[in-house]
Amino acid sequence: MENTDTPLTGHLDVAGARLRFVDLPAMFGAKLGELPVVLRLLLENVIRNMDGDERRAAVDAILAWRERGTSEHEIAYQPNRVLMHDTTSTPALVDIAAMRDALAEAGADPSALNPVLPVDSSVDHSLAVEYFGELNAAPKNLALELRRNAERYRFLRWASQALTGVRIHPPGTGIMHTINLEQLATVVTRVEREGETWAVPDTMIGTDSHTPMINGIGVLGWGVGGLEAQTVMFGMPVMQRIPDVIGVRLTGALKPGVLATDLALTVTQRLRAIGVSGEFVEYFGPGVATLTAGERAVVANMAPEYGASTGFFAVDAHTLDYLRATHRSEDAIRLVEAYTRAAGLWFDPEATPRYTRTIEID
Repeated sequence: MENTDTPLTGHLDVAGARLRFVDLPAMFGAKLGELPVVLRLLLENVIRNMDGDERRAAVDAILAWRERGTSEHEIAYQPNRVLMHDTTSTPALVDIAAMRDALAEAGADPSALNPVLPVDSSVDHSLAVEYFGELNAAPKNLALELRRNAERYRFLRWASQALTGVRIHPPGTGIMHTINLEQLATVVTRVEREGETWAVPDTMIGTDSHTPMINGIGVLGWGVGGLEAQTVMFGMPVMQRIPDVIGVRLTGALKPGVLATDLALTVTQRLRAIGVSGEFVEYFGPGVATLTAGERAVVANMAPEYGASTGFFAVDAHTLDYLRATHRSEDAIRLVEAYTRAAGLWFDPEATPRYTRTIEID
């Protein structure tokens, strides 16, 4: 049994700030390298968010996974944020408003009821197209949408102002997956715990099956239902069986004229052939290092089509290039590199972790 009563922590000095983090390499040594990166992320999560006997049991179960590449043990996964589209977030926010009314009627303070995690809601998921084939089609569709659903938008504006941590991304700002990749994802984030600032992985859940697109830049996240997301936003963990992890070893490089879409379709064909159904998928091998973050996101986005919960690519220099191209700050980019290297989460093209099953694609 691992001693996790007092988890080993380290410190990072980045951009003049001293940040604490869970030092996985110091705690587990060579054992860490035998785990897929997705399980290292779950390991960090349970160490940081669980305690006592539950934490010891979860850590032991994740490490024991290496023996058979599978486990029946259930862990409590606590993501850092929630991403919803309007067709799921609106009912959830209406529920919160109703609960606030009930609190007020009972003489309690309704403002005490707030999500404890940041919640982003993208409205473009359900926009209708009435005008097309003309230069001003986009603004005309947007104006019609705002008139047609004025009551809903008044309610969403109230929610963004009254509820702590709720951000509404209005129509015309882009679909949720693009917003997530280009704006919301931090890859590594800072959180305040007991008077100290910690560096932790950016982890999330979303209410869309294509949430795993964010796996392309090293953010662990997958899709859930609206009710599950609603419980998570109030601090309840996702109860998750330690997943089987399918390793897809990529070798070689895409030839000129071959697109990431071609690779995604090939991956889908191969994984469907072996019957993937709900497992995590992680990409490894030297071929990964030849793919840009954008190409990885295309492959990760297809996770629901090949039957997986995730299609994960670990952080490397291509991730940093993407963050720089999408105008993240240099301090944030330095933190991503410093943390993932120190925490044993940086991608190594030569690494061969233990997987439940593996396939190879040239």
